Amino acid sequence: MRGKVVSLNVSLPVHVEASGHTFFTGYNKKPQQEPVFLHKTHFEGDGQGDIVHHGGLDQAVCVYPFEHYEKWNNEFQLRSPLAVPSFGENITPSGFLEDVVCIGDILQMGQAVVQITQPRQPCHTLACILNRPDMIKKVVQTGRTGYYLRVLQEGLVRADDEIVLIEKHPIDITLTESNQIKYGFEKDPEKIKRLIEVKELAEDMRQSLLKKSEN
Repeated sequence: MRGKVVSLNVSLPVHVEASGHTFFTGYNKKPQQEPVFLHKTHFEGDGQGDIVHHGGLDQAVCVYPFEHYEKWNNEFQLRSPLAVPSFGENITPSGFLEDVVCIGDILQMGQAVVQITQPRQPCHTLACILNRPDMIKKVVQTGRTGYYLRVLQEGLVRADDEIVLIEKHPIDITLTESNQIKYGFEKDPEKIKRLIEVKELAEDMRQSLLKKSEN
């Protein structure tokens, strides 16, 4: 499986006003033309305003597939189409959609080697900045969540770099399946247990699923 980095986007957090709210956020990322170094926890020059719910080793890179933009623009019929990176992502790839990539898959991206850890959870900031109160619900319903990466090997990454799947995880649980479990659409205890036991799964998602399975 191969694709490319359509856009590489970074931003340090700033105060942003949107939909009557003020946020301290790194959401409004800017596309970069020069190579950017990917550290274990972040791209150089990037950051999050809410470090409790965002960032860290399991959420070092936020990914949102390029193909989703055309779908949203067609559905919303906007006068001004959503431009990359309207979903606050670091990497906008071609290919590598949620229904084909799996928790634990390892990718080569420029000099860096990364691993898929969990689906992205849409948040209030996304809905406010896009001025779509229904956006969280729509993202969950469509499964167009995007996802997070951990960094296995640091290195330079740039726009137009090739992305290559270098190791497919043997348990083979896609991001789409993970979303179905995460949001309660899939209730099969065996499938939930199977996901929990994937050691490469982000620990915060594992703990969340464990709590749900105990109730």
